[in-house]
Amino acid sequence: MAIQGQGAGLRPVVRVIEENCVNCHRCIAVCPVKMANDGSGDHVRINGDLCIGCGECIDACTHGAREGIDDAEAFFGALARREKIVAIVAPAVVSSFPDDYLRLNSFLAQMGVSAFFDVSFGAELTVKSYLEYKKEHNPKTIIAQPCPTLVTFIELYRPELIPYLAPADSPMLHTIKMIREYYPLYSSYKVAVLSPCFSKRREFDETGIGDYNVTFRSLSDYIRKKGVVLSEYPEKEYDNPPAERAVLFSTPGGLMRTIERSVAGASEITRKIEGHPQVFHFLAHMSEAIKTGAAPLHQVVDCLNCELGCNGGPGTNNRGKHADVIEQPIEQRNRDMQKQYRPKGVFKFLGSNRKKLDALINQYWKKGLYDRSYVDRSSVFRTAIKRPSDADIQSCFASMHKKTKADILNCGACGYNSCEQMAVAIYNGLNRVENCRHYMAVEVANLHEEHKREVSQAIQTVAAETAVRLQTNMQDITTLANGTTDMASCVTQSSASIEEMVANIQSINQTLQKNAETVIRLEQVSTEGQGRINEIVTIVTDISEQSESLAEASSIIKQIASRTNLLAMNAAIEAAHAGTVGQGFAVVADEIRKLAENAGSQASSISKALKSIKELIDNTASKTQEAQGKFDQIVDLTQAVRNEEQVIKDSITEQSVGGRQVLEALTRMNDLTAQVRDETGSLLQSSKFIMDDISRLSEMSSTETTVVDQAEFEEPYEVQETDPDDEAGEIA
Repeated sequence: MAIQGQGAGLRPVVRVIEENCVNCHRCIAVCPVKMANDGSGDHVRINGDLCIGCGECIDACTHGAREGIDDAEAFFGALARREKIVAIVAPAVVSSFPDDYLRLNSFLAQMGVSAFFDVSFGAELTVKSYLEYKKEHNPKTIIAQPCPTLVTFIELYRPELIPYLAPADSPMLHTIKMIREYYPLYSSYKVAVLSPCFSKRREFDETGIGDYNVTFRSLSDYIRKKGVVLSEYPEKEYDNPPAERAVLFSTPGGLMRTIERSVAGASEITRKIEGHPQVFHFLAHMSEAIKTGAAPLHQVVDCLNCELGCNGGPGTNNRGKHADVIEQPIEQRNRDMQKQYRPKGVFKFLGSNRKKLDALINQYWKKGLYDRSYVDRSSVFRTAIKRPSDADIQSCFASMHKKTKADILNCGACGYNSCEQMAVAIYNGLNRVENCRHYMAVEVANLHEEHKREVSQAIQTVAAETAVRLQTNMQDITTLANGTTDMASCVTQSSASIEEMVANIQSINQTLQKNAETVIRLEQVSTEGQGRINEIVTIVTDISEQSESLAEASSIIKQIASRTNLLAMNAAIEAAHAGTVGQGFAVVADEIRKLAENAGSQASSISKALKSIKELIDNTASKTQEAQGKFDQIVDLTQAVRNEEQVIKDSITEQSVGGRQVLEALTRMNDLTAQVRDETGSLLQSSKFIMDDISRLSEMSSTETTVVDQAEFEEPYEVQETDPDDEAGEIA
């Protein structure tokens, strides 16, 4: 996280988180010392040597770019290291921890704090110091100094008021010195100051007393983050004597009300003033009023930086709360403490037990112990901020385009109270003209007029060029219109041709469909014929096999006839040998011979016939097998024809679909062409209108008025006598 704000002299108590700053200048607007801010860059920086630490910018910044700096982290680190530490607690603790301020002591004691001292009693000692100083020196007035922010303001910007600052320590320093002097047990212990203010750290630096400034806001954050419940801790009283009405010191007018205990009518001699811008306006003009004798009207100035006093300090979480809400527990404690010092029994009507309280105060008060001196730091301001001359102011005004009284707006948009304040900042390099509302308005107006001139010139140039181009375009549009008409005619003719082609494709598709059906039937008949041929081949094969059996049977018969003939011859021979007895057998043998010869003759005929039939059957079987092969080829060719027919049919179908799509596209193209033709005519007509408008625009731009120079205004602004550290030049 980038952090800026380190100063060479005063310790910084407010820092800038650069990446959160949007350069809105709200911080400058609420700052009582404007020149402590540098708004010349892309974020507003702080000059720590000129910042008085009022903390107004912290609350004003809605972007989280400003935060206060205290010693909380170092304090808790010291406790972790077991350093010897005592704590002094500002009376404003009651408004920040209304029910648990004594329990806070127990919590911190558990963490290692050795003792706790109530700064309210230090305030009692402070009142004693003021009264003793008034009695001994009787000054014109005493400016109370419990608020370190106002002390720094006087040291830096109004050092002439230092003689009027009470030369006594603040209640916190009274308390620390009391510990060092009267509590030797803790004389070497470091002191942690629990306070409502970031700028208290500077008081400790200047006096060399006090080690850790821990704000109530940081304590609350730490307690919340650690999940501590203070109500669970017991109450722990302070180690110093209790105060009486000085517990009111954190409330506006608390000093005045405490003095009333010792000085009757104290409210009549006390000026009570606090908050922005009232207290700074009062202090800024106080020395001038003293010189004229108009001041001081009051012997004591009870002043505080914060409107709600220390109870609503920047180091608390009470900023923005209602005054009654945060002061109620303070007032209750005041009543309780006064009651504690009130006599009891028969003396209870005597009022406050002043002797007891005075004795306690005197016990812890020593002349010279609580004296305080101050440092004139005005040279730091004089060195950092140069006084511009009248010519310098006029030069700055000129750079801001401020040439007349009317230009001096004093609007405060830049964050300063007047245009002269802004000029002083610019002169010292703490701001830039771009942050002036009037400057930006003039720049915008000038840019607007310049833009108008440029636009006028551009219009005339563009009009001339556009007219020429439009004329050319109109000729092109006319040609386009004519071409569109021709294209429409061509598209119509193409559409008719495509329609005829689609019809022919559909006719071919139908013919192919019929051919496909014929091929399918041919394939079926070929398949059936192939089956019949196969059956014939089987039958012929069987006949061939049977004919071979008949040939074998014929051969056997022939053999039988031959043997029968031989047997008959043998029988005839035997019959001849038998003589007359064998004549009958001879006749039989002769008949058998004849039968055998006849059978042999028939068998030879049958064999010849069978051989001829066998040759015919074999020839038929061979031809049948050839026919079967041809039928197989016919079936294969038929299937091939069917497949090719299907391919052709699919292609024709795709062509038919594509033809319809082309026809649809041509129909749309025809419609679009007609539309283009119509719109081309409209465009031609519009171009003529545009030509007329351009002519009129060119005439208008040539008669445009020019910017009026601001230098023509009368009554130049007269620079006032400006002091950069005066209210109009630097503060409030």
